[in-house]
Amino acid sequence: MSSRRSLLLAALALACSPLLSQADSTQTAAQVVKSTPEFSTLARALEAAGLEAALGGTDEVTLFAPTDEAFARLPAGALDDLLKPENRDKLVALLKHHVVAGKLERDTMKKRRSLTALDGHAIAVRLERGNLVVGEARVGNRERVAANGRVFAIDSVLSH
Repeated sequence: MSSRRSLLLAALALACSPLLSQADSTQTAAQVVKSTPEFSTLARALEAAGLEAALGGTDEVTLFAPTDEAFARLPAGALDDLLKPENRDKLVALLKHHVVAGKLERDTMKKRRSLTALDGHAIAVRLERGNLVVGEARVGNRERVAANGRVFAIDSVLSH
């Protein structure tokens, strides 16, 4: 291979690298969430709901992960209320609505009109001005690859 072609391929690889996370793909989706600062609220919610093990297993999952900013957009007191032990079932249902079985890639999702979340409800999928949107949440440009799936940051908490 010519050195010019090698240089071009290396430049292309570097240009595309921001689209994938620097996260270690040996981490599970649960570990990716826990180790990513912008998901600290989601990590607390997963722990409160007892769902860390479900996202830390070998089953392949796609997680639409609300960022801390997304949780901050909830009505005042809503998150604190969900994190109370007596509201665990509501929290579990909400979080399961953010998880789809299988390791889905962005291009695959762009071809779909809906996805079925682990709570059994459909999540609408569409392209809006070139951006992938699930439910009413915009999917960020970076995805984090996990050993058992993919984690996509979203800008709002999904409702069903």
